[in-house]
Order: sequence, then C-alpha cells, then structure tokens
Amino acid sequence: MKIYIGLVAIPASLLLLSVPASASEPLPDATPRVLYEASEGSGTTAVDSSTFGNHGTLKGRVGRADGAYLFPPVGANGQHHRITAAPDRSLSPGTRAFAVGADVLVSPTAVWEHHEMALIRNGDSKTAGGDYKLELVQTAGGTVVALCVIHDGTGGSGSVRGNGRLATIADGVWHNIACSRDPATHTVSLTIDGFTVARADNELGSIVGDQPLLLGAQPKKFQPGLREQFNGRMDNIRFAVSR
Repeated sequence: MKIYIGLVAIPASLLLLSVPASASEPLPDATPRVLYEASEGSGTTAVDSSTFGNHGTLKGRVGRADGAYLFPPVGANGQHHRITAAPDRSLSPGTRAFAVGADVLVSPTAVWEHHEMALIRNGDSKTAGGDYKLELVQTAGGTVVALCVIHDGTGGSGSVRGNGRLATIADGVWHNIACSRDPATHTVSLTIDGFTVARADNELGSIVGDQPLLLGAQPKKFQPGLREQFNGRMDNIRFAVSR
C-alpha cells in the first residue's frame, strides 16, 4: 500500500480562527445525506439540514455554544455525551464515493478519557456490511492527529492518518476535517482545512451497514461501556455521497 503525505504549511490566517471553519467538500458533486449545523437553538434534536431527514438526538449533557455542539468530558458518574441518529439506508454509501467530516475545536487542555476521541462513526469493525469512522488520536509525543478507518462488506479495509504540521488538531482553533473514499481512483483521503494531508491506495467494495450514526463516543457493544468521549465542539457535521 502506498501512502502520500501532503507537506503544505498552514496559512497564517487559519491560526486566527475563532469561529467554525467553512465546510469544504472534498467531493464537489456529492449530495449531503446528513448535515448538522447546530442551528436549532435548544432542545434535544440535532436537525438534519439535508433532504434525508436523519435527525439526531442529543444524549448525556451535549449542549450548544456559539452555534456549535458542545461535548463535555465524561461526568463523575461515568456518563458519556453523544449524538445519535437511527439506522437508515441513506447512511450507507454502497459502492459510491462518499465523504464524512466536521468542523472541530479541541482545547490543548481537553480531557482525554482514552488516547482516542470519537468524532463520527457508523458501525464498527464487526459490522457485517461495513463501517466508517473519523476520530482524533493522541500520539505518544503528545500531538493530536486525525484518523479515518473504513471497512467494506467483504473484508476490505482502508485507513488514513494525519501527519506533519497540518495534522495537529488540539490547538484551540477550528479545523475542518474530512475523510473521503473515491472508488474511481481506489483511494481514501484525509483532508484538513482544505489540504489533503494523507492519501492511501485502497480498493474498497460496497459498504451497506445497519447501524446508527454516532457522534462523540464509541458504541457500547464495542466496549463494556461507552468510551472515547469527545471533549470539545463540533459543527457542520456531514456525510455526503456522490450522485
């Protein structure tokens, strides 16, 4: 497997961001099937702005702050905080190109329950029809990078991990993170703030799962309890599939 790493420096303007980065789409012809913009103001429903109606439910103490979803650390009672959307066929891309991503802000002083923080996932490695996930990983050196892992329904898998200056995430500013699968080029790519920071050659087959969409935590069935709590803010959470 060949890995390609982008070594583009961060534009200085990005270091001054105090609001969510604009949601760039690595697949320009893709149709959103999930789009959470935290524009509801209140309540326990994350309204899906796409036409597919995959509305989510805020659980635990997920709240809203400055137009984004706010995920606190795990509570003293072990309570985890997440957003879930019911299983739906539209959450599976099949053989088409797709992208999953969000605008993310994580503080350097964020609380890590585990060396990984879950962002977006649909299923897990044991899901028969395949799965996809996007998460943050705290490395041994203390930096925080993005990781995307995809499994198809026939045993194929692909993953991409951020490297270099563009990959550092927990710096207290907004970053636009997206993972995409392109069957035409047999690649899986990780894009951060509009730059492709990692790409891998992976010929993946159809992905047709039956699991809910889960934001900010790991599925219960994958561990004795929910883990990998995300601590930070998320906005413009999206899943899009090419026409």
